[in-house]
Amino acid sequence: MAENGKNDEAEIQARIEHHTLDLLAKPRISRARDEGAAALLASVPDADEASKALFPDVGTEVALNALVGFVDGYTGGDQPRLIMRPPRLLDGQSVPGNRGLHDNPDTFYRMIPLDGRSDFILEGNLGPNPATIFEISLLTSAWNTTANLTKVDLELEPRKTFRLHVGPEPGPAADVYIRVPVDAEMLLVRETLADWSTELPCRLTIENRIDRGGPRKNDDEAYIDAAVRRVDKWFSESIRLTKAPLARPANDFSPPVISNEHGKLVTMAYSIGHFRLREEEALIFTLTPGSAEYVVAPITNLWGTTGAGLARGASWNSKQAAMNVDGSFTCVLSRRDPGVHNWLDPEDLERGFVFLRWAGLDTERSPDPAPALDVQLATLPDLRRLLPAETRWVDKDERQALWKQRAREHAKRYSHLR
Repeated sequence: MAENGKNDEAEIQARIEHHTLDLLAKPRISRARDEGAAALLASVPDADEASKALFPDVGTEVALNALVGFVDGYTGGDQPRLIMRPPRLLDGQSVPGNRGLHDNPDTFYRMIPLDGRSDFILEGNLGPNPATIFEISLLTSAWNTTANLTKVDLELEPRKTFRLHVGPEPGPAADVYIRVPVDAEMLLVRETLADWSTELPCRLTIENRIDRGGPRKNDDEAYIDAAVRRVDKWFSESIRLTKAPLARPANDFSPPVISNEHGKLVTMAYSIGHFRLREEEALIFTLTPGSAEYVVAPITNLWGTTGAGLARGASWNSKQAAMNVDGSFTCVLSRRDPGVHNWLDPEDLERGFVFLRWAGLDTERSPDPAPALDVQLATLPDLRRLLPAETRWVDKDERQALWKQRAREHAKRYSHLR
């Protein structure tokens, strides 16, 4: 459905996803995927067998993550597209996900590719229960953030509509203007849906102001060349993101820090580390929000991809978790169910990453009070003694009910794209 130069989001998302699958079938791009995947696998030479068994899916997801943020669905126009999506059905066909690069499972990620010519109006329509965290960031080709807008900057509230002009020069009427530098690579819209039961992403449409030369039926060799370079870059970034945390000792996490590098949000503090646990061991994470509006503890595998256990409990945030009386929350990461409500379930993986985030911080001043993190290695029998007195415990039936509830609620965010 098209109206006034705009495209229905579900329609364009389907066209883009079909386009990514078409490109991945091209021999040169398939070869780039295979070579990149081999290098990524080799970046963790001591990976355990359970992690290696997941890897064929990881390589495909990284390649599709690169392509879904690159293709235009043969439209020739700039369009928003959902990235970091789990495996799903596309027109009745089972297709892989396009996650990777340590996605936050609470976040609904949409992006628009940019270059120095990009010129469009991005319009967003919020529903009655918008995201807890709303950020629009402009990233350069080096993935440094050069512009960032929050819900405060855009004066967002339920049922609000906003118009954002993105272009090389100011021009049309809009709520906000973002200048596109010559080295721009993407505009990234991140909506963090902390309460899965109520919060939903806004609807996005684009009014293109330049002619990109579409629509078209096929991709020429120059387009294939660019797609290969894109896949190569994504695997290089995946290798960097994998190797950097592994340089630290296992089960060792640094205090949260704010950074604008590698696509990180300037309003967010981060701590990333890798775990390595025996069957009887557990890591106890206590996250203190400080002045952060939202905090999350998500697990990925050794290559930064969220597992199928997301609905089971591979992440907990400060609107889902059973909280401590002081406003912090405590999660237990263990290979076996410890009976704790806030169990971080690694699907029996011995190794993986936890990418902790504290969001909604004020960029104009140092956080006060500051976010804080405490991590303790323990054994399962010691948990009753070490955990806070207010810890919520669950039995097997309650755990199953939690899993089913989380699966239903997480699926809601994709309802408008079906």
